[in-house]
Amino acid sequence: MIKFLFFVSFSLPLIFVNRSFFWLISGLLVVCGSIFISLNLYFVDGIFLGNFYLDVLSFRLIILRIWISILIYISRSGVYFLKNNLFYFSFCVFILCLILILTFSSLNLLSFYFYFEASLVPTLLIIIGWGYQPERLQAGIYFLFYTLTASLPLLLILLSLNFNLGGLDLLTLSSIKFNSYSLYLIIGLTLAFLVKIPIFFVHLWLPKAHVEAPVSGSMILAGVLLKLGGYGFYRVLSFCRGALKFYGGYALGLRIFGMLYVGFICCRLNDIKALVAYSSVAHIALVIRGVFRIYVWGYTGGLAIMVSHGLASSGLFCIVNIYYERRGRRRLFLNRGLIIIFPLIRLFMFMLAAANMAAPPTINLMSEIFLIIRIIKYDTIILLIFPVASYLGAVFTLFLFSYSQHGKVYSSVYSYLISGFREYHVLLLHVLPVNFLILKPEYFLFIIYLSSLYKI
Repeated sequence: MIKFLFFVSFSLPLIFVNRSFFWLISGLLVVCGSIFISLNLYFVDGIFLGNFYLDVLSFRLIILRIWISILIYISRSGVYFLKNNLFYFSFCVFILCLILILTFSSLNLLSFYFYFEASLVPTLLIIIGWGYQPERLQAGIYFLFYTLTASLPLLLILLSLNFNLGGLDLLTLSSIKFNSYSLYLIIGLTLAFLVKIPIFFVHLWLPKAHVEAPVSGSMILAGVLLKLGGYGFYRVLSFCRGALKFYGGYALGLRIFGMLYVGFICCRLNDIKALVAYSSVAHIALVIRGVFRIYVWGYTGGLAIMVSHGLASSGLFCIVNIYYERRGRRRLFLNRGLIIIFPLIRLFMFMLAAANMAAPPTINLMSEIFLIIRIIKYDTIILLIFPVASYLGAVFTLFLFSYSQHGKVYSSVYSYLISGFREYHVLLLHVLPVNFLILKPEYFLFIIYLSSLYKI
């Protein structure tokens, strides 16, 4: 792990040399990710590497982080060709990649909290510096203060646990039976991650940040930063298993009704990018429902849907950016009949929309099957609500695809530039993992890890 981090860190000076090294950095990230996969692909139990910790969860999310970073460098070519502060953009993306790798591999929870908060700074700079509209300043303030305010109780509880237990490393905490039933404890430990995912009622920062952010910022938010919330749940919920027995049902019900309500909102939206952003609020809710029921099925489904949502949602944001770069608008009624102008991109949009609503053979289908079984076993009354919420997810996804691709096209559209090989390449690298990871579902299993940790 140390040599992997040194490899990533020593690639940073290439940013200072020449603008032609913009593409070399993405190539080095490919080599770096390949080496990391080849060294750690088949382990399933947690391993401790000095001050770092790797298990099934952290390893998969690090690979997702590297993959999204490579796609960000390829998709944001406007920064390269227009020389729009190329150095600062490369620096922000690279530093954010390094911070998130350290976050997902931290052994100590205080260091995890430090990196968790440090990831806000480069993301905020990307949103404010390369956003499209003046409202990006307001979106950045929303993003910053929502997350900082909600994470303060987490810091106080971690400092209290560190004072009382003498340490916060995962090896020490896994051997302690911590079965507190305090409501304040579970709220303090989970509030920062509920906002980061985000849960309904504290989700207003996410659509604003997505709509005003550049395509790289949207890919970072959808692909990785939202997964920080789910990763935090995996790490801290073992401290309050007793409180989950009493209060976990409330969070579960809130997420189901939130998914239902967001589904109705998405059916009435006209902004394409806002629709994709709100769909993230609806789909990522499944992670909370799986993780809050600390069982193998819920944990496996939660990890799979984090990876699948990161790829599918990031790809949809890339397609929205392709249309926005040519038309300068994101309204559905002004973006119709695009199948005539971009027939191949229509194919990629169809495949990513199918993944977004968990159609076979995507990995989203496997993850939702795992989570549905876990949720139905918890309470059969959910059978009356969950199918409707899941159906609405398919409704607004089909609404997005059909309304944007079919219909009468404006004559001025014919004068726009056609799409290029770079954009096909980016979309293909989103589509392939979503559809072919279903062939190796054992990469997402938590059986050995959870059996040793929770004595299932």
